[in-house]
Amino acid sequence: MGRGEQKKEKKDGYQHTIKYLGIFGGAQGFSMLLNMLRTKITSVLLGVAGQSIIAISNRTIQMFSDCTGLSLAFSAVRRMSDAYENCDDTVVGHCVKVVRSIAFLTGLLGMLLMLAVTPFISEWIFGGSSDYYLTKLLLLSPVVMLMAISNGEIAILRGTRRLNKVAIYSLATSIISLAISVPLYLFVGLGGIFPAIFATAFLQMCVLLYFTLPHYRYKVSPFSLNLLREGVDMVKMGAGYIFASILTSSAMWLICALLSDFGNGESAGLFSAGFVMITLLPGILFAALDSEYYPRLSGVAAKTDIRNAMVNEQVEVQLLVQAPLLMAFVVAMPLLVPLFYDAEFVLAIAMAQFAMFGMFMRTMTYPISFLPLVNNDTLVFVVLESAYNILLVTLVVLGFLYDGYMGVGVGIAVAHTVDFVVVYSVARFKYGMRLSVEAVRYFMVQLPLFVAVIAVSMSYSCSWYYWLMGGVLVLVSSAVSLWMFSRMAVLPSIVGKISKVFKR
Repeated sequence: MGRGEQKKEKKDGYQHTIKYLGIFGGAQGFSMLLNMLRTKITSVLLGVAGQSIIAISNRTIQMFSDCTGLSLAFSAVRRMSDAYENCDDTVVGHCVKVVRSIAFLTGLLGMLLMLAVTPFISEWIFGGSSDYYLTKLLLLSPVVMLMAISNGEIAILRGTRRLNKVAIYSLATSIISLAISVPLYLFVGLGGIFPAIFATAFLQMCVLLYFTLPHYRYKVSPFSLNLLREGVDMVKMGAGYIFASILTSSAMWLICALLSDFGNGESAGLFSAGFVMITLLPGILFAALDSEYYPRLSGVAAKTDIRNAMVNEQVEVQLLVQAPLLMAFVVAMPLLVPLFYDAEFVLAIAMAQFAMFGMFMRTMTYPISFLPLVNNDTLVFVVLESAYNILLVTLVVLGFLYDGYMGVGVGIAVAHTVDFVVVYSVARFKYGMRLSVEAVRYFMVQLPLFVAVIAVSMSYSCSWYYWLMGGVLVLVSSAVSLWMFSRMAVLPSIVGKISKVFKR
């Protein structure tokens, strides 16, 4: 391949990455605004205590969903995609039936498991009030089944290349959650938390079925041994990701529970508020990786040079896009937390500012972390994820005990920094992965700027100097990113391509 062809191929790769980053980032960005509006209203109506109950309820549901749901929204995509690309409609329809049958069965098992284990969880977390909350949590067990069915439908949409519907769904979920939760919290108070969670999950499932049923009638055979065997083969490909989801969900739940034990009834709510602030933006920009990047990377797993080039494209684009945005969030945090929450949540500001550095490190870690999965090294992936989650829980709890919520932020930042060093070391020595010169250059330029923003945020408390220095650093970071993008010569054609996708 000539030098000109290589340059064109690299440009096409950047365009592909930025296009899907724009599609999912735009949809997720609007969703973020709606979610923050809902969170603000919730914090005003229910306070920190209400946020703690919401956080623990959602973490409990998510933990059971991850433990039994096999992460179908991720693990079944490759099989669905293969069938859609290479087989006729009959085979695709059969594959859809397998996915739905597995989703139905795992949802049923998750619901029953939650019914069995919830009494012990309620007693541990709520203590003397466990009888009241036990009934509420038990009534939420069907949500696990609703989420499992929804994950199956998401896998179908992704596998059949209806990514525009997935983007629309992300918008719809935020609108539904806002429309349901706010009236219930307003008129019912704390008692409205549980029906709001149930109704939101049910309507989200209905939206997905609205997108999929016109193409594939709903047929399931959850107790068919033949279909279950096919389903086992299907989810084997995502076994590592499934285990990682379980670990992450369990770690978040454990942190909330431990902070409630070591702190007070408001500690879990403050941690969740800060954690939402630091993960919303990266979550928006990582949305395309699970949906589009992982299947594409799997297709070139055996071609080391192409695979490494694809990983570096993701790292470079994520660094240039996320660094200035994350810095802006750090500077704006004293405004964002009171704006989207309430005055009671100001303790979460310092935590979120420190922890945002961990999200900066994750911009490089996340694209690289898929390498064990696409190389079928499930054990390596599980070990890496286990080490990270153990480290995260340990550092967050120790940080809280040592220095309160600021210590929590430092713990998150350190955990993500160590995770990058470990993940990249494994990728380099086991898979021959090397960061490109461009990726290293972008990181080395943005790193001192990010450290300076953190230092300013800790040294000056909302004075004119704070806003001046913070604003200048964000502008410098943004200018660097725009200049680097201009050198790639990929931006002019991106907007048109994104608009075409939503018109399909």
